[in-house]
Amino acid sequence: MNNLRRKVTTAALTASAVLGGLALPATASAEGQPAVQVMVCNDTSARMDFWVKGYNQFGDWDDSPVWTANSATCATGWGFWWKKNASVELHYKVGNGAWTWKAVYIPRTNDSRTLIRVP
Repeated sequence: MNNLRRKVTTAALTASAVLGGLALPATASAEGQPAVQVMVCNDTSARMDFWVKGYNQFGDWDDSPVWTANSATCATGWGFWWKKNASVELHYKVGNGAWTWKAVYIPRTNDSRTLIRVP
């Protein structure tokens, strides 16, 4: 009986440790790092989907999930930080159009965000 109780207790503790870690993910941060979040402004008359690829706050080549900016609005890529004084790739498509991309320079700034406009 003690053996069964020990196995059940071990399984319960393991499950709570694993699921507890998934339920409370750490927030991405660039504290102390020369990095910013990007805010992409959609100056078109249609919805725009976009994602960013470049060097993150740790110097690793990374890419973001796809975000959406509705017509004449801006969207911040929350939780992703990009190295300052470097270029990133902004991949985007407007409406039902094809995906395209452009290189965007991320300036050295004291701000925590930098603005990218898509005409």
